[in-house]
Amino acid sequence: MRRVAGLRRRWMINNLTYIALVIAVCVVVFCVSAMNYYYVNLRTSLINNANMSAEYFSRDLTSSVDSFYTNAKRQLATSATIENIESQILFANGRIVLSSLGLPAGTMSQSPDVADAVRTNTTCTFVGRDAMTGERVMSVSSPLVSGDHDVVGVVRYVTSLRVVDRRILIQTLLALLVGAAMILIVVISNRFFIRSIVSPLREVTDISKKITAGSYGARIDKKYDDEIGELVDSINEMSAEIARADKMKNEFISSVSHELRTPLTAIIGWGETLTTVGIEDKEETKRGVEIILKETRRLSKMVEELLDFARMESGRFTLYIDTVDIKAEFEETLFMYGDTFRKSGVEMRYEQDEDDDIFINGDRERLKQVFFNIIDNAIKHGGENGRIDMDLRRDGKFVRLEVRDYGEGISEEDLPYVKVKFYKGKSKAQGNGIGLAVSDEIVNLHGGTLDIRSKQGEGTTVVITLPVKEIDEDI
Repeated sequence: MRRVAGLRRRWMINNLTYIALVIAVCVVVFCVSAMNYYYVNLRTSLINNANMSAEYFSRDLTSSVDSFYTNAKRQLATSATIENIESQILFANGRIVLSSLGLPAGTMSQSPDVADAVRTNTTCTFVGRDAMTGERVMSVSSPLVSGDHDVVGVVRYVTSLRVVDRRILIQTLLALLVGAAMILIVVISNRFFIRSIVSPLREVTDISKKITAGSYGARIDKKYDDEIGELVDSINEMSAEIARADKMKNEFISSVSHELRTPLTAIIGWGETLTTVGIEDKEETKRGVEIILKETRRLSKMVEELLDFARMESGRFTLYIDTVDIKAEFEETLFMYGDTFRKSGVEMRYEQDEDDDIFINGDRERLKQVFFNIIDNAIKHGGENGRIDMDLRRDGKFVRLEVRDYGEGISEEDLPYVKVKFYKGKSKAQGNGIGLAVSDEIVNLHGGTLDIRSKQGEGTTVVITLPVKEIDEDI
């Protein structure tokens, strides 16, 4: 549960950190844009009014001072009706001459835009706190120029920023509210999303613990066709494979125990019989010795297979490569099995390539081991009084050996696993389930393939292909 909680916490923290950062950046950009929009529009409006008034009053200065004052009073009286905007006319030294809000004449303006307009003969602006009222204002000063082009005064427009700042503050709060709502929506949606991940993971964890505890074959219900669904499929497949491997292991232990017990029982039984009978009964003694030798060889073969399997699993399975006449080695194997064929009543049919010799690079003893195993399986599974067809011939750069029996065959369910270690399937024949696994490994180490084709009720065909050694290669 702590791991699940940690996953949920990490997801929420990492996800929300990036989202909150993006939202914060968007809010800041929006607020800055809103402030610039209001301030720029207000500044542009004040500048236009100040320039128009300055141009109008400058024309009056060229005619007469009386005309200038008369028109200025009338213009300022009109400007007084404009809400939140004060119009002023000042001397070049910064003293107020006329004010639309009735400020006393001679009052000294301390706003820097007045002095800047006089000094530069350009329209100047100021945003800051008013020295007399202490509130934030925006002011624009445009110079009044006389006929001889001297700056004799300034037309100044001033407005409070209280209303603008309030609008900006309201929009900022709205932006923050929208951002908080978006974060809340993300948190809620993430909780549902992470729950859709955590719940299946919790189920996977529980089933994995059951599998670890020994409940092999336990399965998880697949509810999603996504990455979690793929994980569930992998866990289910792993569980099935572990169950299959555990079943094969148990069957192998049971099979090996039985396989060892049978010859040991025969050896012990005949040993005790020979001890009792003595050597006077020669026929009985000969029969007992033959059985003891037969079962001993059988035990020896089993031990060799187990040792080969152990070497294969540990990576110590090695070959002693030499130039081998594959036809001669296979025919020698058939000759050694001749007595077994006769006693079992199995008919052997062998066809070969017309070429006299087919050489390969291989381990002579290991290849015979493969031949013995394949032929032995054909005799076991081919049935009594059956038939085994064998064909060995060259096929391009490969030599191809086919061994076919006409026995019960292998079911479609068992066929994919017949070369898997310990696997015996539904067969009742003797064996420990590692002979084909070892044979397949030997053929693969020779650079060849061992394939098995079978159909239930029609028999089985084992096909071995091995690369041929070319004649011009060093021998």
